[in-house]
Amino acid sequence: MPKYTFTCTTCGEYDVWKSMSADLANDFCPECGAGTIRKYDGFQVGRMDTKLKKRVEGGMTPKVVKKEALPQSNIKELNANPRPWMV
Repeated sequence: MPKYTFTCTTCGEYDVWKSMSADLANDFCPECGAGTIRKYDGFQVGRMDTKLKKRVEGGMTPKVVKKEALPQSNIKELNANPRPWMV
């Protein structure tokens, strides 16, 4: 079971071991019983290879590509040579 970190407004942060099928968005503080919110942290990339680290950190950044740089479509070539039974 993975360990999740939750934040209580009065008591602060605490860790809980929960199954992945449990309600992971909300939990109750073990000290005061108040409702808490899950804290999301990214995983550590400090000791990774620099190329892999850059790729992970820029994971959702879209690439800007010009139309001229896109691969050419071969649809016209496929239609130029039809199958023998389609003639």
